[in-house]
Amino acid sequence: MTTRVDSWIWAIRLTKTRSAAGAACRGGHVRVNGVTAKPAQPVAIGDEVRVRLHGNERVVEVTKLIVKRVSAPAAAECYIDRSPPPPPREVVASQPRRDRGAGRPTKRERRELDRLRMQGGLLVSLVLVLVVALAGCSDDSDDPAAPTTADAPGKAGAGPFFGPCGGVTTEEVTRITTFAGLANTVNNASVCEWDSSNDRTGPVASFNWYRGSPIGRERATEQLSRESTKDIDIDGHKGFIASDTGICEIGIAFGADFFEWSVSAGTQALGSAQPPPAGDQICDSTRELSRLSIERAS
Repeated sequence: MTTRVDSWIWAIRLTKTRSAAGAACRGGHVRVNGVTAKPAQPVAIGDEVRVRLHGNERVVEVTKLIVKRVSAPAAAECYIDRSPPPPPREVVASQPRRDRGAGRPTKRERRELDRLRMQGGLLVSLVLVLVVALAGCSDDSDDPAAPTTADAPGKAGAGPFFGPCGGVTTEEVTRITTFAGLANTVNNASVCEWDSSNDRTGPVASFNWYRGSPIGRERATEQLSRESTKDIDIDGHKGFIASDTGICEIGIAFGADFFEWSVSAGTQALGSAQPPPAGDQICDSTRELSRLSIERAS
């Protein structure tokens, strides 16, 4: 017996509404057994479900399947909470935060801004003339050691275009990871995923493109949930590499954007008699996939 993951996380009260559960899945914030889950992804008893909302991650093990929302005491009987402890203060302080009200303006706010710009157009012109005049009167310096104006930070979504699936083909993912039977099961503008099993318990690789999202927050989350998290540099592009038994993830920043490659041996490998692929081998594959996406970005 199985249940949709969006129904289950709503029923056990990890999200306030069913629509919020579906939105979390579509946004790539829900993972089942280490793999990004779609809303219709089935969950079974024994599966590990990770839900990241508002910068916090809940990690639970499924012990009972339900589809209807129940009370908090009854919901607690449906899972084993394996969430990590609260992050240390220094980790919380390192997470970038957006000031309240600093989001994208509404249509009404845009109209008001346009009206203010038109009303203040003459004043702005006079100020510009005054600035140019003062600059002309200032003493020019040919000193090469003179300070220069710092470059402005990149705007959200101003990073390069990575193309479908990070610019990498299914054949290349299969060859680099050495995972047999991979098929492209998810392919949209921001997420691409390859799976080798119908129940998503086999080897999986995925590419996620986050536009206008701070990589520091993702790194802090990985630091709390993975055995090892380190800084990384690939062809001059900085990011992080997070790994655990049977899984490796690499995030690379491009201004206010970043992408993340994830390669997992799957739960079948973890539960089989034979040991899963070595962590170095999985991370080498993840690093090579990241390098190709960087090389082919436009």
